[in-house]
Amino acid sequence: MEDFNLLEEVIDSLEQDSNVLRIKRLILFTCNDTWSNDVNEVKALQMYQLVRGLMLRFPDINVLKQKLNSHVKQLSKQSDYLLAADNIIDAIGFLYTLRDEGKLPHKFLNAEEVAENTSEPVNDNSGFDSQSTIPHRHNLKYLTNLFDLRADISRNISPLHAKILLFSSLHYRFSPQERDWSALYTYDLDDLMQLVFQTYETFDALEQQLTQVSQTLDQPEDAKRASAVILQALRPFY
Repeated sequence: MEDFNLLEEVIDSLEQDSNVLRIKRLILFTCNDTWSNDVNEVKALQMYQLVRGLMLRFPDINVLKQKLNSHVKQLSKQSDYLLAADNIIDAIGFLYTLRDEGKLPHKFLNAEEVAENTSEPVNDNSGFDSQSTIPHRHNLKYLTNLFDLRADISRNISPLHAKILLFSSLHYRFSPQERDWSALYTYDLDDLMQLVFQTYETFDALEQQLTQVSQTLDQPEDAKRASAVILQALRPFY
């Protein structure tokens, strides 16, 4: 069954993002290698059409992550646009799930109706084996809850702080000064939450790990607050 409301929520979340101009520029740049410094031109771009064009051009979200990352590396303000790329993946990653479940409106995925401000869709895999970078299999038991979970967490703390804490709890201690950001970038918040559910079978185990890790990170107060928010959001699902 098609779900127009969830699609509208995702589009609206990007439109309301404080980083919306960079998000639009980056989508445009990633889709057809066109850069615009004209603020009015960028503002006039429709987020609905930009997101649709992005999904049509990159039907595999892992290829999209790779392309966004490579385009960000071409820019002078990489840290600002890395955050924009992160926001794009966190927002529209859910749309790929809806697409795979047949819940996106047919019109949204109709390649013939793609707007002029994105290039013609192509299945651009560039010889890239997307399966090689997928960090996990989808945990379908929790998948449908992730949109609300992510929104709940993001309302209360920075998504980046949440990602750093979860990544550090699942892999290794991440330090913004010492580590390559591309490792963190391969995961979006949904990826990390799915891994959490798969890795920590009990809430007590998760709580113990997040509490311990939060004390070791570079910004312990932010990490401690992120830990409290994440635990509060995930507790009902254990």
